[in-house]
Amino acid sequence: MLTWAPAVGLCAVLAGAITMGVRAALPVTPAAAPAATLPAARTLTVATVEGALPLSGTDAAGRLAGVHVEVARAVCDRLAVDCRFALTPPERLLDSLETGAVDMVAAELAQTPERTHRVRFAQPHARTASLLVGRADSWPETADRGFAGLRGRVVAAASGSDQAAALRGLAPAEASLVLAERHDEVVAALRRGEADAALLPLAIALTAMDAPDAGRLIPLGAPRSDAGAGGPVALAMAAGDAALATAVDDALAALRNSGRLHALVGRSPDPVAAVPRLTVSAPPARGTAAERGR
Repeated sequence: MLTWAPAVGLCAVLAGAITMGVRAALPVTPAAAPAATLPAARTLTVATVEGALPLSGTDAAGRLAGVHVEVARAVCDRLAVDCRFALTPPERLLDSLETGAVDMVAAELAQTPERTHRVRFAQPHARTASLLVGRADSWPETADRGFAGLRGRVVAAASGSDQAAALRGLAPAEASLVLAERHDEVVAALRRGEADAALLPLAIALTAMDAPDAGRLIPLGAPRSDAGAGGPVALAMAAGDAALATAVDDALAALRNSGRLHALVGRSPDPVAAVPRLTVSAPPARGTAAERGR
């Protein structure tokens, strides 16, 4: 179900946007000492987000899956501790850490200066960006695509997501923002024609565009990471849990140096291979210059 949100505000386009997706793992770090250990009896409760595959969520077999879930599992294996996952709404992820309800967050949560004041992030294991997509039959080649083309249109995003927040800075005031509880519900609503466009994490958008479902989706611009739409992605822990933070960083360093981290992150769609599909040309001019001047 979609819910209406307040007007999203004026567009603020920043230069130099990072257009890397979750597969773009960060550079290999120097070899680290053996991973720190935690008490064997400790069980880590890890918050993650439902309905966000291939990043996180329940797969067709009923098992939690996705790149961020697999990275968290690999860290727990390396630390020889049990992990228990808790499905958590995006807007509750940081609160859950701060209240002690969970020990770690493994989700598509961009590392921002504001968030680093609230929680402790591990070394980033990926980068993320967002992509504006729409139904092909709603956006003919002559349409004004991109965020400017959202004037008078309905754009959808997942409630509490970075994409919902970014739309308030990227979309024009004349756009109407509607929210769904999960990213997969945003995609479903877009296919049903309940919205004209949607802003999604890049990996989710690429997966949706590859799906054979009815309602072919197309990109409406290049991936964006400005205005909070993307950035480094890392496991997050409570600010005061220094022992866990050290252990997680050591485990990630070992996974990175062994090549396992790259293999896990590489399971998500490759944004580099998708670049030809994400190149959106400007709509053709209507008539000659003289005709347009009449």
